[in-house]
Amino acid sequence: MAEMIPIRYGGYWDVPRYIVLHYRGMLLYLRSAFDEELDDYPANYSVYKLPATVEASVQEGSWDFLNNPDITYIGEIPVGQVPFDETKCKELDASCLDRLFSDSFNSE
Repeated sequence: MAEMIPIRYGGYWDVPRYIVLHYRGMLLYLRSAFDEELDDYPANYSVYKLPATVEASVQEGSWDFLNNPDITYIGEIPVGQVPFDETKCKELDASCLDRLFSDSFNSE
């Protein structure tokens, strides 16, 4: 396993379904919301970059940041390829995000 990083999560079904974490100096949001058409959860997390301005909201445990228009879609990662700590509630292995970001990715 690579570097385990702390997460904040909301919603849980087998795994956390809404996750906020810091990665490479960025604040990221991973989302796997229930899909009514599938009548199930999707197989992927959608990954978004959050603006630094929502940091206080996240620290307070508020999910109001989801209404922020400055959320940037980055890509998808399979839920099954996200290695969590044994509780699946505290940390995840950051290496699962590496393929979405090249070494030259500018976090500004």
